[in-house]
Amino acid sequence: MRGTGVTTISRAGEGFEFVCADGTAGSASKILLATGLVDELPELEGIKPLYGVSVHHCLYCDGFEYAGKPLAAYGRGDKGAELAVMMKYWMADVVACSDGTQVSAQAMRKLAEHNIPLRTEPIRHFEGADGELTKIVFEGWPDLPRAGLFFSTGCHQATDLSERLGCKRNAKGGVVIEPDTEESSVSGVYVAGDVSRDVLLVAVAIGEGAQAAVAINKAFLRRDGFYD
Repeated sequence: MRGTGVTTISRAGEGFEFVCADGTAGSASKILLATGLVDELPELEGIKPLYGVSVHHCLYCDGFEYAGKPLAAYGRGDKGAELAVMMKYWMADVVACSDGTQVSAQAMRKLAEHNIPLRTEPIRHFEGADGELTKIVFEGWPDLPRAGLFFSTGCHQATDLSERLGCKRNAKGGVVIEPDTEESSVSGVYVAGDVSRDVLLVAVAIGEGAQAAVAINKAFLRRDGFYD
């Protein structure tokens, strides 16, 4: 177990060689990438102390706890409106915030259909204490008292190791894998978790890690003549 980052992985014969950030190096017969994604936090004043307490990126992970509370859905363009429509299924009091950007006529119709207000004014900052959001302050317009906020700003791969290894990727940048084994298009490179999936949940990632581990073990058994 090494608590350091891997900077490079390269093919070496039937296996791989890797180099770590602390200068150590080694070899491996198989690679399991579980490097995940990085959520892109909106660049807004006051949001960092609230993130993970009353500001969240995953409605499926944290939405249920906010039932009955006043919430905001943040996203530039149509993203905030689309997120607000999803949130309305669970919460009665939802306001979409587009932060000074235009929302399409189609998204506007959807908001109206579900009685969701839209605030298009630029956001100045967030206010709150001890991680709890109290209100959103806009540029030149009335404040919006809210108990929580979910945002839709996108995410990106935490590392480019899969790309440098030559793993095939889909249109969203996720690694394409064989569903039964979690193996990528590069023989010997396996993937678990958010590197490849649209369902970004810990429970799913754990299951994929176990499935990949079994597949790797069976590959070793076949290689050494113990398994057909």
